[in-house]
Amino acid sequence: MTAVDASGGLRLGLRSRLLLRWLRLPVAVRVLVVYAAARLFTAVVLAEVARFQPESTWTPANPGYGDMLGLWDATWYEKIATEGYPGAVPLGQAGDPQQSALAFYPVAPLLARLLMTTGLSFGAAGALVSLVAGAAAAVGVEALLRRTLRTRVSATLARRGAWSGAVLFCVTPPALVYQVPYTEGPALALLVAFLLCLQRGRYLPAALLALLLGLTRPVAVPLSVVVVVHLGLRAWAGHRAGTVLGGREAVRGLGLLAASGTAGLLWPFTAWQLTGQPDAYTATMGAWRAGGEVVPLKPWWGISQYVLGPVGPLVLVAGVAAYAAWLLSRRTRALGPELRAWCLAYVGYLLLVLDPFTSLFRYLVFLFPLGALVGLRPGRRVPITGWVVCCLALQVVWVAWLWRFSPPADWPP
Repeated sequence: MTAVDASGGLRLGLRSRLLLRWLRLPVAVRVLVVYAAARLFTAVVLAEVARFQPESTWTPANPGYGDMLGLWDATWYEKIATEGYPGAVPLGQAGDPQQSALAFYPVAPLLARLLMTTGLSFGAAGALVSLVAGAAAAVGVEALLRRTLRTRVSATLARRGAWSGAVLFCVTPPALVYQVPYTEGPALALLVAFLLCLQRGRYLPAALLALLLGLTRPVAVPLSVVVVVHLGLRAWAGHRAGTVLGGREAVRGLGLLAASGTAGLLWPFTAWQLTGQPDAYTATMGAWRAGGEVVPLKPWWGISQYVLGPVGPLVLVAGVAAYAAWLLSRRTRALGPELRAWCLAYVGYLLLVLDPFTSLFRYLVFLFPLGALVGLRPGRRVPITGWVVCCLALQVVWVAWLWRFSPPADWPP
């Protein structure tokens, strides 16, 4: 063997040993390592982007990393953590509702407030809540996807799919929200835990998680669809087997359905109790809308016409139909009924209540189950590396374009 051959063989042997050691680590540890590396990358990107941040109401020119954590909605969460919620809907001179903390959910800022009792600033406390919750969500995503896939594909594909889903969750373009005082991290952790409990038939913990999610972020409404699909399939399987759901299981299932339905209304009801105004939440949300009110489907319809003209609504309907057809096709069958129901119901919810602007990219992180499909490619190398590189590049774009604020006004992240 020549010196070159020996050197090459040595390097190959070292790589093999390192790979074996990596694969011997518990999968949760490997996910956390990827999550930590991804958060370090995001921190470097944010620190670099901070050099180009002009002076604004939030920061001085060229602020530090810590100052950059407090932009955008983080201001509202800090207000909740330090001052609480207003006792009435703030009104303008014309009597119209104004933007206020009532539009934002309490769990994440109240957790930050708890950590602030140790002496941490809100920025540090809020960021820590997001970081820890995001880490828990990443580990949960891998466990949820592996449990879902292993009954529908081979063990190898199940591991690949779960791993690709977890990795893409960690590096998604809006991944900065996992380390700033926002609510995505806690909400994702609760959602993943809810779906895991649902699959395991642990209905009481799932009900409690649904109610907590209803006070964390406005994503709880689609949970009812997922629960209906789950319970319907359980009942159908029992019918085919000639059995019926036991009394206790039926009561627990109905309790879960009631809790998931209540979760979507919990914060609007709480805002009513805080202010004495039944429409306090929706009226406050309307302050962010061009027309001053929340009208289902209208924003999407109007934007499609603005961008594409008269054919815009037709393109919108065709796009939604194509997405639904794809999600219900054989290509996504491995995700199972609950995860497919979530991905379909959540998009339907966004169509009903969301303004289709730049914040949409951030909202789409809740479609994390779709990342598993990248790894479900038998007979060929999983192209996860290319997806990761693409996501990291888009993450730079997202932070520089949307998180960096260009005064006097800018598109929100």
